[in-house]
Amino acid sequence: MKKQNKTVPKKDGNTFKIFGIELISTSTSSVLGLVEQRIAKSQKTFIVTPNTEFLVFSRKAPWFKRILIQSDIAIPDGVALIWAKEVLKKNNPFSRLLVGFWTGLKVIFEGWGEKRVSGTDLTEKLCQMAAQNNWSVYLFGGEKPGIAKKTLEILEQKYPNLHGWATAGPNLELRMENGEWKTEKKEIDEEWVTKINQKNPDLLFVAFGMGKQEKFIFDNWSRLKVKLAMGVGGAFDYLSGEIKRAPQWLQNSGLEWSYRLIQEPWRWKRQLRLLKFIWLVLKQS
Repeated sequence: MKKQNKTVPKKDGNTFKIFGIELISTSTSSVLGLVEQRIAKSQKTFIVTPNTEFLVFSRKAPWFKRILIQSDIAIPDGVALIWAKEVLKKNNPFSRLLVGFWTGLKVIFEGWGEKRVSGTDLTEKLCQMAAQNNWSVYLFGGEKPGIAKKTLEILEQKYPNLHGWATAGPNLELRMENGEWKTEKKEIDEEWVTKINQKNPDLLFVAFGMGKQEKFIFDNWSRLKVKLAMGVGGAFDYLSGEIKRAPQWLQNSGLEWSYRLIQEPWRWKRQLRLLKFIWLVLKQS
């Protein structure tokens, strides 16, 4: 996949960088407008949804950082990234610490969660847009058996004009430290890219988890005959109702992660990366 020139929203569309990765600071409606504009111009669009875990991991995985940089649209999926945008405006650790503390209070008490573009929300909005424009969708992956099909059925009930396909896909294993596949990836690619292309979907949503989903899209970008592809992580779990989302006030306060942690306590080690992210932002040169 060759690096493409990014088109970013002009209205309400500032970009900012964290650890060298450019993110769009905008609203969900602006992202949807950009997608619609790109599709009208026949511009294939690769969307990634970095959160703190993505960005911490990208620091030690150059292959993953390269994928994030070369995507067409990178949306900040998490209030912590909006927090970091404000903190990184300062040049020294002490000033950042003060701004970080003050901004953290604003995030919680002013409801800054509304400023982020959630990957789950964007997935649903894109499916709604697909229904309105007679675009087809392909839901690929998911942590649990049948979760992709269940998600599609629910979305089709909600948006009657939506049509598409859903499958769990292959079991992909990735050596995260160097980005090499443990599986016979070439054969899997040929099989599944062919299956996807045979359906000729307009929008492709891939849910293999961080790293694997982005690499699958990146490796096969030139062969996938789609208008848009997006790595969606655990979006199918939420959209299917398998995992209940946090109340809106918790989402707005930036504490949605705590609600999922209560439901899935085994995620506690992953949440430590939030603390590491905060530390890396404060000391970034």
